[in-house]
Amino acid sequence: MDSGDKYLIEALKSQDPGKRDRAIYHFYSDHDLKAFVTGYIKNHNGSEEDADDAFQEAIILLDRNVRNGSFRGDSSLKTYFFAIVKWYWLAVQRKKRITVGPLQPDDIDIGVESVEDDLIYLEKKEFLDRAVASVGLRCRELLGYYKLDYSMKEIASLMGFSSPAMAKKQAYRCREKLREFLSGHSEYLQLFSNH
Repeated sequence: MDSGDKYLIEALKSQDPGKRDRAIYHFYSDHDLKAFVTGYIKNHNGSEEDADDAFQEAIILLDRNVRNGSFRGDSSLKTYFFAIVKWYWLAVQRKKRITVGPLQPDDIDIGVESVEDDLIYLEKKEFLDRAVASVGLRCRELLGYYKLDYSMKEIASLMGFSSPAMAKKQAYRCREKLREFLSGHSEYLQLFSNH
């Protein structure tokens, strides 16, 4: 693993929101990454908007997997990012029932961990995003930070709560609102019971 990857991994795992933001910005500002994603998606029946979605999802998944330890460093961050994009787009095409050819050897990066698990995560996330939208903007923001494993101290600072305990209380209330919504929508619950 090169020193750039080590720095980015340390920054993503950091409790310092500024370091995390700079690490995430690194990916957003990498024109080579963006060009790869745009080219790949457009060459596989996608649009510029699809490429933007894939790029965003790959950053979210990369950040989550680095923070929770799913990314073990068997590949470079860039290789892992590319694999997430490819698997994400394959999942999108399958959902749209677009016929895609079999995966080619260069579509799969050796050493990339648990990308299939990420597909399950993406399907769940799509449904959760709909549910989260129903609980209001403030809860949506809070649950977004919570989902990315921000600490209660970080959430309190970012959202202006008086203390980590208040952030925890608000997170609990938002999760309860979300549970109430989900309990009334069996189509959401079926997705989670299938996995």
